[in-house]
Amino acid sequence: MNNLDIRAQIEEEITWRYNEIRFLKNQLPNIPKESDKEKYRKSLIVMLYSHYEGFCKTLFLIYIHEINKKEISSSKVNKYIATASFDEAFKAYDNRDKKNKFFKNSLPGDQKLHKYSRQVDFLSAVDNLWNKKVVIPEKLIDTESNLKPIVLRKLLFRLGFPHDSFSSYEGKIDLLLNKRNNIAHGAEKEGINEKDYNNIENATFNIIDELKKMVIKALENEVYLKEIKTQSH
Repeated sequence: MNNLDIRAQIEEEITWRYNEIRFLKNQLPNIPKESDKEKYRKSLIVMLYSHYEGFCKTLFLIYIHEINKKEISSSKVNKYIATASFDEAFKAYDNRDKKNKFFKNSLPGDQKLHKYSRQVDFLSAVDNLWNKKVVIPEKLIDTESNLKPIVLRKLLFRLGFPHDSFSSYEGKIDLLLNKRNNIAHGAEKEGINEKDYNNIENATFNIIDELKKMVIKALENEVYLKEIKTQSH
């Protein structure tokens, strides 16, 4: 898929989500009482959060799929993408008692020798891993069903983006998340007024738009490589 196709795919992902929220908002004039409108906006908050989390997950999956499709050698990508691609190897290393495809040698019974033997095996496996094609597992994109600012930071960091890129939006993310959780748990009994809802909605779609720009730019400039491609003008 070329960059124009990727951009179109991401734009389409935003458009249908925005249109769905707009459709739901357009029902508000049909509700005569303001108190009922405020109650209705609670459902809009729940949908808004769903689209925020859903878009983030889809966007990052598009990013890793495009990298995986290029079949690049692990030795040619930056350290973040290489680390993401080695995810299974790191998990295998941490699981000292389990036999797996990365570490096949028998382990000494002595606990300290057991530890050192695994370290030697890991270094041997790394030599092979650097020659393999990059395959970032989909399960690495875990929003934890609660896309808090720290979860977004973790995802950004693991994919090689500045982890604090959206620090200025974290208050709004927390507000959206807290409202959604309170509604789901029955704690948010009061409705939401128009001004508060619009502030949260605008911030949410601003985050979505900035994430879109960041990922498109990263794919166009191939920032996942060790040597970053110079942007053409």
